[in-house]
Amino acid sequence: MSPEEILREAIDLGTTCGVEEWLDLKKLLLVTLPSPARKNFSVRDAKTKRQCLNDFEHWLIDNYNHQVGTKLRFGNNG
Repeated sequence: MSPEEILREAIDLGTTCGVEEWLDLKKLLLVTLPSPARKNFSVRDAKTKRQCLNDFEHWLIDNYNHQVGTKLRFGNNG
């Protein structure tokens, strides 16, 4: 699955479900995407348990915000 296909899925899920936070959208995507596509996403730090965005996630969030016109919130992480 290409990054553009994942973006289209994110836009579809985000707008349908009224998602406002990045982690909510990420959880939905991880449940709905096929296993090979999930490798694009970061995992939590083993010690701190904090989320650290990778380059793909930054790209996905920026493009989602640009195309949907809403800025996803990051909760306490940023």
